[in-house]
Amino acid sequence: MRRASTLLAPVLTGLVALSLAACDAEAPAADPQPQPEPEVEAPALGIAGKADNASASALAQGVCPEAARYATNGAGQAFCIFEDITLPDAEVDPYCHYLTDGYIGFSWTQSPATAGYACPEGSYYGPNGQGTGYCVFDDLGLPSADGLAPYCYYLDDGYLGYYWDMCPAEARYAPNGQGTGYCLWEQVSLPAADDLAAYCDYLHEGYIGFSWTDTPATAGYTCPEGARQTDNGAGLSFCLFEDLWLPPADDLAPYCHYLDDGYLGFSWSL
Repeated sequence: MRRASTLLAPVLTGLVALSLAACDAEAPAADPQPQPEPEVEAPALGIAGKADNASASALAQGVCPEAARYATNGAGQAFCIFEDITLPDAEVDPYCHYLTDGYIGFSWTQSPATAGYACPEGSYYGPNGQGTGYCVFDDLGLPSADGLAPYCYYLDDGYLGYYWDMCPAEARYAPNGQGTGYCLWEQVSLPAADDLAAYCDYLHEGYIGFSWTDTPATAGYTCPEGARQTDNGAGLSFCLFEDLWLPPADDLAPYCHYLDDGYLGFSWSL
């Protein structure tokens, strides 16, 4: 845990008004490309009931800090939410613009009315010595995923956190409406190779892709955006989508049997 004196150093030079930084087991053969649901705004968790798809999976429990809850919004975003937060008797502001440094929280002007206030579980109290109190959640263990951003719109309703995209930037989130989510790379330009093959056995290690044997017909081929091109030194080349953030699901599986149609990806139960 960071010491408050180090963590709040930017504040000691004068705190400006904070702005909200948050700014089926298988797809049916008749419809191999699941259609996406309309994009929606991140859910107002806790206002009209708890968040969608709260997971009881042991895998999900390791995604977020112990005091936070993992949830998804049905639009391809995952959340870690600190909720049921009791706030001090003061005007409270989110302190969320240092998320990429590994911490978020909230602040307030100290007064007799806030004396004795205790920060919520999972956070610590860090005053700046100039009349401002802070509750800080740190050591968050942030996911290495695209779209990471604070989710601090609803602090006044007792919760805040952060969210990220479940699929990489180059892939499309596509639920099939039957309880399965997909991340799909589509319209993939493929090399002119007779032995083109999916290379998806290592998804759980964070990468998938495809391979082919180098021939004059494949000379000059370049991998799709977001994939790394490599070879094994014996005439076999690969395109690999690597360092994937993977949803916490016991049935996470590659979805690579339609590679010849120009797409591949992975699936999991929502």
